[in-house]
Amino acid sequence: MLRQPERHKVWTRGFAVALFAQLWMIACGGPTPGSLTGGSTGGAATTSTTASTTSSGGPGGGAPTECPASVEEPCMRYHIPLAGNPSTDVALRNKYIAAFGSACYMSEVNTFDCFYQKWQAACDDAAKIGEVSGNAPYDKDHTCQPDGVGNYTLQIGPDVANKIVINYQAAPRQTPLVEVDGGPTAVNGPYRNLTDPAGVGPGQDFYGNSGIPDGDGGVLKQRDWILQVNKKEHDGGVRSDLAGFTWTCEGADGGPTTCIEPDFLPDPLDLVATAPEVHHVVPRKDLRCCPWGTNSYKNAAVISRGLNRFFSNNNPPVEEVKQLNSAKAYSP
Repeated sequence: MLRQPERHKVWTRGFAVALFAQLWMIACGGPTPGSLTGGSTGGAATTSTTASTTSSGGPGGGAPTECPASVEEPCMRYHIPLAGNPSTDVALRNKYIAAFGSACYMSEVNTFDCFYQKWQAACDDAAKIGEVSGNAPYDKDHTCQPDGVGNYTLQIGPDVANKIVINYQAAPRQTPLVEVDGGPTAVNGPYRNLTDPAGVGPGQDFYGNSGIPDGDGGVLKQRDWILQVNKKEHDGGVRSDLAGFTWTCEGADGGPTTCIEPDFLPDPLDLVATAPEVHHVVPRKDLRCCPWGTNSYKNAAVISRGLNRFFSNNNPPVEEVKQLNSAKAYSP
């Protein structure tokens, strides 16, 4: 079943708005009413005081990871020493990803590593490196031991000197390039012609100073400038930059259904799942809660709150990147 709100429906206020908000969020996976213009940390512009939750769980599986609101710089994580050279050996890299999941990734400097928020998860996976890499399995009779300076060691054979080190170190930034049709592709969304302000960087939200006068003696936030540019192009209406995009959401009966992104989005102050939000295409934080996507305009898209929640901190879907990169660029 496809769920698409009417293009120019006039939303009523008060009780009707609140009731509709609750019903839509049940039907299409929207968040509970809270911030009127923010969203999850990875998928949307948020204030600096709001924490986020990844939707796929943290490295090593388990419950979703709660990311702190602050930007960790450097982002300190536990690193396991992989066998072989998965940075260039694609088959070996895929083995590690299959075994260790979102802990493992390619960095922006083309290295492949696995980093963990918790030392316990790092040690659990470190013990499997031998068998996963196709080498001799590590000795299972030992557990990680602290070295007194923040790292851990794991004995992997009968000789006490045969051990590996799980280092607590700065994790490199995950590559912002998205694999599209077999090639690494940069996100170059519809706001690419807007001039980036000073201070653009990984983990930053769209609530910074745009440098654009607001007409009242102040300046617009980046988010407000993006929405203003969108409205100018569409005669005062806010159009979703991913109109027609479909995703799996929760239906009224609790089972899966299909939601479809509407063409136009209502007033940002309406508490509905279709309210427009400014979304980071490459999420602000990765699945390890480290800084990832930037607040560059080319990384921005205006989408509904419901779709923004679906994207969360996950890696950008290929179809999303294709649609945004092929969209007509807005003029300032």
